[in-house]
Amino acid sequence: MNIKDLGGEFGLIENLTQDFSQFDQKIKKGIGDDCAVIDLGERYQLISSDTLVSNDHFNLNWSTPEQVGMKAVEVNVSDIIACGGTPKSILVSLVLTRDLDAEIIQGIYRGIKKKCDKYEIDLIGGDTTHGKELVINVTILGVGAYGNTSLRSDAKVGDLICVTGDLGGSTAGLEYLRKFKDVEKLKVKFPYLYKRHLEPVARRGVLQCVSTAANAMIDVSDGLASEVRHICKESECGAEVDFSKIPLHMETKLCAQKLGQSAEDWALSGGEDFELVFTVSLENYEKFDTGFKEKITVVGKILGGNGGVWLLKNGMREELKGGYDHFS
Repeated sequence: MNIKDLGGEFGLIENLTQDFSQFDQKIKKGIGDDCAVIDLGERYQLISSDTLVSNDHFNLNWSTPEQVGMKAVEVNVSDIIACGGTPKSILVSLVLTRDLDAEIIQGIYRGIKKKCDKYEIDLIGGDTTHGKELVINVTILGVGAYGNTSLRSDAKVGDLICVTGDLGGSTAGLEYLRKFKDVEKLKVKFPYLYKRHLEPVARRGVLQCVSTAANAMIDVSDGLASEVRHICKESECGAEVDFSKIPLHMETKLCAQKLGQSAEDWALSGGEDFELVFTVSLENYEKFDTGFKEKITVVGKILGGNGGVWLLKNGMREELKGGYDHFS
């Protein structure tokens, strides 16, 4: 039996962890969300971890070492933000190839430092070893206001499903680089996609508006389809996503046309946009000011538990499929 037979990445995780007991009653949420959440009494401790592997999550043929370091921090910050928290400290562990130029590692750490300075994050430890691929693992610790986390399990029937920004841009940039292998050409022709893929930024700027109003929330690391299904699984609910409402940047559409691919498919399944998908009651949505409403898009709604998880396309419902899986 291979991993795909178990249901891919998330089926594997469920298979491996289902028999583990929880001994510490202070753990409010363990496996199954963007962060683990530990109840410290007056606040929540948030913990997450992400691993970036060379030639999978980044490619030094078109990413600078500094960009790789910046991305390693931003993807972790995004997890903390998706739970409504504030990042505080990180541990960085590295797997280095024996022939790796030290200047590459120095560049990666310059990128890490740049983002630590931006978010006022402390570097507090880590580990270093050798292997066949360059691997960067960041574990991040953050804090959340007591009683005010936004977990995947908090969606309510009738909630609107909202997305910040636009989707598919990171995958558009990646697909362009895979085809043309020319980072400077991408930077000139599609500058927005260059930034989206090589220099992603977590959505801290909207957190104040979202965190007090949202029920469930998740960041877009694996594509809109996957993130909505995660919310539905944890909240034991259904959902409907309107294909025509998926927010796309003009450069993403133009790149899709050039490559003969679908911008909407990139948004549903590509991932690494690090926007936020959140559910909110109609009442709380109406309280958002006009300026904030212009920064988000309502793409669907939460249904009852037996309602299924659907994509509404051309007036017809089909199963909401897609989403990036490392083992598909």
